[in-house]
Amino acid sequence: MIHINSRQTFQQLLADLPVQQQRQVGARFVGNVLDLTQDPRFRNCVTLLARSGLSAQELVDGYHSIHAVNVATHPRSDLSELNYALQAEHFVAEACLICLSPVYEETRKHHLAEKAAMYCRMARTCASINHDEERPCLSAAENLLAQEIQDQYKILSGFLNQQ
Repeated sequence: MIHINSRQTFQQLLADLPVQQQRQVGARFVGNVLDLTQDPRFRNCVTLLARSGLSAQELVDGYHSIHAVNVATHPRSDLSELNYALQAEHFVAEACLICLSPVYEETRKHHLAEKAAMYCRMARTCASINHDEERPCLSAAENLLAQEIQDQYKILSGFLNQQ
């Protein structure tokens, strides 16, 4: 039984996974932050990435679908005051895009799942910022980020223990 209790172990275990498994783990990380968005394209992406043996066309189609969300939620897409909830959704889109991205198979190490994990952490942090005040309130961010990290460690442990 694999138990993860450090960032270094987490990163090494992710880096050692083949690309297909990194996509699957990344999808699980995204699945853990789906509560931050209502857009059904994210759920479709997670379902797609959970499958094995994806075709290049399926990855491209998924990428284009999520790219549309990414553009619409980009902080520069609107000149109004920064909306942290929208920014959280943007980071969820970034995590999906990383998981759907093409890779060079001859590259020794890929970091799709690790990058997806980082974007999911940023999404959770943004979602925890209360932006209804004059100044953003960050008091909840630290605890929620720590919980997200622990959730990711459990997700990866669970995935590896199923293999």
